[in-house]
Order: sequence, then C-alpha cells, then structure tokens
Amino acid sequence: MGEHPIEHSSHNHIHLWALEYWADRHAWIDTDYRVEFAQAVLDRWKARLKGYAPYRNSGYRLYLYQDLAPTVSVVAETKYGFPYLDQPVFVQSVPEIMALYAGVSWRENFSTSKAAAAAPTRDAILDAIAKGSGSIGKPAANALGVGVGALRILIEQMDITDEVNALRKHFKRRPASFRSFAMTPHIYKIYEQCLPPGHK
Repeated sequence: MGEHPIEHSSHNHIHLWALEYWADRHAWIDTDYRVEFAQAVLDRWKARLKGYAPYRNSGYRLYLYQDLAPTVSVVAETKYGFPYLDQPVFVQSVPEIMALYAGVSWRENFSTSKAAAAAPTRDAILDAIAKGSGSIGKPAANALGVGVGALRILIEQMDITDEVNALRKHFKRRPASFRSFAMTPHIYKIYEQCLPPGHK
C-alpha cells in the first residue's frame, strides 16, 4: 500500500453517505443510531485487521472524521504518524463526530439551499466594495448581510482578490492581504483511535 499512511487511507476509507441519505427519510436515525453504526464499522475493521502483518508489527490508527458525510478510515502505524493535512480538531469520542450530523439534511449538500441562494454573488460583492469606497470592512459586509470575516472568505473563495485590490487602489486604499483559497486550511473534527500491535 505504500510507506506513507495517506496512501493507506486512500484505499481504506468509507464515506457513510448512505447513512445520511436515509437519515433524511427516517427520523428514527438519530445521533445514537449514527454512533452505533460507526462503531459497528470500526469494530468490524478491528477484527479484520488481525489478518494483516501490521497487526503483529506496528498496529493501526482508526479514524472517524467530519466530511460531507461521516467518514471512517484506517491506516497502519508508521514513522509518519497522523496522515492528514489541513487543520484537524481532535475530539475524544465517536458521539462528538456523529452529533455534527444531527438535524442536518444530506440533500442540502447537493441542492440550492436558502443559505446558498442568499449568498452574495461575485458582482454583488464588488459592487458593495465600490459603493463603500473600497472598504472591505463593516459597511460592505453589512450591505451584503454577512460578517466581515465571512466577506474576506468569500473574496478568497471566489478568487476575486485582484479585482478587490484594484477597487481599493482606485479609492486610494492600500492593497489588502488575502490568502489563496487553495492555501486556506480546511478545518474539520476527527476522532482517532490508536491500536497497538497485537491489539485485542
């Protein structure tokens, strides 16, 4: 599978999207059910791992992490340790991950929600900044109905930083510093369980 654990994870992960699909249709699929479901997958993997060499030599790391749907992954323990990038927020239990999906519609991920429909467009953002004489602070954010931090994130996500700074220059304001959206770290919650060699 490769030396780096991210290579293991790419072969050994399961997005529990079907669970969330059915949760939209059945109110009895609650956090407790989700926890039992995820725990059953983790327990099955623990049992299967005993047939592979890392069980005796190095052990494993099991993960449940936040994505569009809860996602389970397993990697062999290596010198690299934790395999994932961006900004993980470690939690202490499976319920802390599964509670993130309570009351959240799976369909909202793939349809135009009210929030998405109300999100400002590229042109609306540039217009609000122009009307605010190049400001990307409260006046522009309030005009768009978003927070100041959210406005900056939208500018980065829409990749309109050059246009925004051109407007700022026009109004004799200094250029604003933005992060490249590709470099914006993804923040997510993750549960990690380390299994030693020969775990029971």
